[in-house]
Amino acid sequence: MLRIFHVPSHLSYAAKLTSSEFAPVASPTGGPLRLSELAELRCWGFFDVLHVHTVELATADDLERVAARAENEGKGLVFTAHDLAPNIEDDRSAFDRKTALLVRRARVVMTLTTAAAEQVAMASGVTVSSLRVVPHGAALPLSLVGSNSVGAEVAAFGALRPNRDFLSVVRAWRLLPAPRPPLRLLVRSLTHAEEQRYTTVLDELAQAERADPELTITTTPDVMPPDDLVSWCRPVSVLVLPYTKITHSGQLELARDLGLRLVAPDVPTLRSQVDEGPRSSVEWFALSDLAEPRRFATHLQHALSLPAPATGGTAVHDYRAAEHTRLLDAHRDAYLSATSPIKV
Repeated sequence: MLRIFHVPSHLSYAAKLTSSEFAPVASPTGGPLRLSELAELRCWGFFDVLHVHTVELATADDLERVAARAENEGKGLVFTAHDLAPNIEDDRSAFDRKTALLVRRARVVMTLTTAAAEQVAMASGVTVSSLRVVPHGAALPLSLVGSNSVGAEVAAFGALRPNRDFLSVVRAWRLLPAPRPPLRLLVRSLTHAEEQRYTTVLDELAQAERADPELTITTTPDVMPPDDLVSWCRPVSVLVLPYTKITHSGQLELARDLGLRLVAPDVPTLRSQVDEGPRSSVEWFALSDLAEPRRFATHLQHALSLPAPATGGTAVHDYRAAEHTRLLDAHRDAYLSATSPIKV
């Protein structure tokens, strides 16, 4: 059994990477570790493979130290490039340099779509053939796929991030003609530090909720468990992905799992993600449209009239089950390659 330590370790994506041959392990502290903290940890005996999912919140020095130590201690190093631009950090150039560094140092590099693989290869100076494309797969446990009864509301959810604009959704939704569907927002992972950082946004959202009974805002300090998230989505018809920049999206896969219509940014990697998975009903918007309430309201209105993706029977569940098997097979091969002797 190969022991895999994921950074970050709290991702639902990482939790599903479990088979009879490999499984995630917790850190000795019992909590998540940043790469800087992992580099300082005295003993790495608790894992066989380090699987890194983001270069954000780490310095180039952190990445170099971790890569060198993994090589010295015979640990596998795998990198999945989920994002081609920073979601939290401001320095795009530093993000690109860190991504290129880890692409060159990891034993195995994966990304989620062919469009992303082409961009990673070009930016990092490697060949596309050296990268592995492994689609995201289901966002929910297979037992919950297809379990939603689609409602009539518009929704958006996620943590407060520089690249996620809840307020623009509210402004556009207010312009929809009557009878206007209710709007529900879920702000998750809301720590005290986030409350301080996003005081203005939270105040504006609270004011909007007080002014409009058709707007419901839920906040939670943690990531909502899958069962609770499915329940929260039950009244929903359209899920909005209000990103100002984005590469891939687990929420896109959630919408597929539950048969929800989507409003999503029109970027090549998301297009590629849609093309490489089960059928979706998507209203695409140009990134600049999010800041234009009337234009974005038009996208919301179009999305409400899209045909709902089919979720009846076992078709979606069977597709996801077969896809999940391929996902586990691809990761087994990646972890075995990362721990195999280096040929000299």
